[in-house]
Amino acid sequence: MTAMQIQPNPAVLLKKTGQPADTANEAKLKKACHDFEAIILQQMLAAMRKSVPKDGLLESGFSQDMYQSLYDESLAQEMASGKGIGLADALFHQLSGAPQPKTK
Repeated sequence: MTAMQIQPNPAVLLKKTGQPADTANEAKLKKACHDFEAIILQQMLAAMRKSVPKDGLLESGFSQDMYQSLYDESLAQEMASGKGIGLADALFHQLSGAPQPKTK
Protein backbone atom coordinates (compact mmCIF):
# COMPACT_ATOMS: atom_id res chain seq x y z
CA MET A 1 0.00 0.00 0.00
CA THR A 2 1.38 3.40 -0.93
CA ALA A 3 0.80 6.60 1.00
CA MET A 4 -1.31 9.16 -0.71
CA GLN A 5 0.50 12.43 -1.22
CA ILE A 6 -1.43 15.67 -1.35
CA GLN A 7 0.00 18.24 -3.69
CA PRO A 8 -0.81 21.90 -2.97
CA ASN A 9 -2.75 23.63 -5.69
CA PRO A 10 -0.72 26.69 -6.75
CA ALA A 11 -3.87 28.49 -7.91
CA VAL A 12 -5.13 28.98 -4.35
CA LEU A 13 -1.99 30.39 -2.74
CA LEU A 14 -2.04 33.90 -1.34
CA LYS A 15 -1.06 36.86 -3.45
CA LYS A 16 1.51 37.99 -0.89
CA THR A 17 3.59 34.90 -1.68
CA GLY A 18 3.94 35.90 -5.30
CA GLN A 19 2.03 32.85 -6.45
CA PRO A 20 -1.03 33.09 -8.70
CA ALA A 21 -4.24 33.98 -6.91
CA ASP A 22 -7.50 32.09 -7.09
CA THR A 23 -9.27 34.18 -9.72
CA ALA A 24 -12.75 32.93 -8.73
CA ASN A 25 -12.27 34.07 -5.14
CA GLU A 26 -10.67 37.27 -6.34
CA ALA A 27 -13.70 38.00 -8.53
CA LYS A 28 -16.05 37.30 -5.60
CA LEU A 29 -14.03 39.64 -3.39
CA LYS A 30 -14.08 42.37 -6.04
CA LYS A 31 -17.87 42.04 -6.40
CA ALA A 32 -18.33 42.15 -2.63
CA CYS A 33 -16.19 45.30 -2.43
CA HIS A 34 -18.24 46.99 -5.19
CA ASP A 35 -21.48 45.94 -3.49
CA PHE A 36 -20.22 47.37 -0.20
CA GLU A 37 -19.34 50.64 -1.92
CA ALA A 38 -22.87 50.74 -3.41
CA ILE A 39 -24.37 50.29 0.07
CA ILE A 40 -22.24 53.13 1.44
CA LEU A 41 -23.22 55.35 -1.50
CA GLN A 42 -26.90 54.52 -0.99
CA GLN A 43 -26.66 55.49 2.69
CA MET A 44 -24.89 58.70 1.70
CA LEU A 45 -27.60 59.55 -0.84
CA ALA A 46 -30.34 58.86 1.74
CA ALA A 47 -28.61 61.11 4.30
CA MET A 48 -28.16 63.86 1.72
CA ARG A 49 -31.84 63.62 0.73
CA LYS A 50 -32.93 63.92 4.38
CA SER A 51 -30.96 67.14 4.71
CA VAL A 52 -33.02 68.85 1.98
CA PRO A 53 -36.21 70.44 3.35
CA LYS A 54 -39.54 69.18 1.98
CA ASP A 55 -41.12 71.85 -0.19
CA GLY A 56 -44.74 70.72 -0.17
CA LEU A 57 -45.08 71.03 -3.95
CA LEU A 58 -45.67 67.30 -4.24
CA GLU A 59 -47.44 65.16 -1.70
CA SER A 60 -45.17 62.91 0.29
CA GLY A 61 -46.28 59.45 1.23
CA PHE A 62 -45.25 55.84 1.51
CA SER A 63 -45.20 55.28 -2.26
CA GLN A 64 -42.99 58.30 -2.92
CA ASP A 65 -40.61 57.26 -0.13
CA MET A 66 -40.45 53.73 -1.56
CA TYR A 67 -39.81 55.04 -5.08
CA GLN A 68 -37.12 57.40 -3.77
CA SER A 69 -35.44 54.54 -1.90
CA LEU A 70 -35.44 52.34 -5.02
CA TYR A 71 -34.10 55.23 -7.10
CA ASP A 72 -31.28 55.84 -4.58
CA GLU A 73 -30.42 52.13 -4.64
CA SER A 74 -30.30 52.08 -8.44
CA LEU A 75 -28.27 55.29 -8.57
CA ALA A 76 -25.80 53.96 -6.00
CA GLN A 77 -25.37 50.71 -7.96
CA GLU A 78 -24.71 52.70 -11.13
CA MET A 79 -22.23 54.98 -9.35
CA ALA A 80 -20.34 52.01 -7.89
CA SER A 81 -20.31 50.02 -11.15
CA GLY A 82 -17.69 52.30 -12.70
CA LYS A 83 -14.79 53.74 -10.78
CA GLY A 84 -17.09 54.82 -7.99
CA ILE A 85 -15.47 56.89 -5.25
CA GLY A 86 -12.49 54.57 -4.94
CA LEU A 87 -13.68 52.80 -1.81
CA ALA A 88 -14.14 49.43 -3.53
CA ASP A 89 -10.63 49.50 -5.01
CA ALA A 90 -9.02 50.51 -1.72
CA LEU A 91 -10.96 47.83 0.17
CA PHE A 92 -10.08 45.18 -2.42
CA HIS A 93 -6.37 46.00 -2.24
CA GLN A 94 -6.49 45.96 1.55
CA LEU A 95 -8.30 42.62 1.79
CA SER A 96 -6.50 40.83 -1.04
CA GLY A 97 -3.02 41.91 -0.04
CA ALA A 98 -2.39 43.22 -3.54
CA PRO A 99 -0.15 46.26 -3.73
CA GLN A 100 -1.92 49.59 -4.12
CA PRO A 101 -1.23 51.41 -7.38
CA LYS A 102 0.86 54.54 -6.98
CA THR A 103 -1.00 57.81 -7.43
CA LYS A 104 0.46 61.19 -8.23
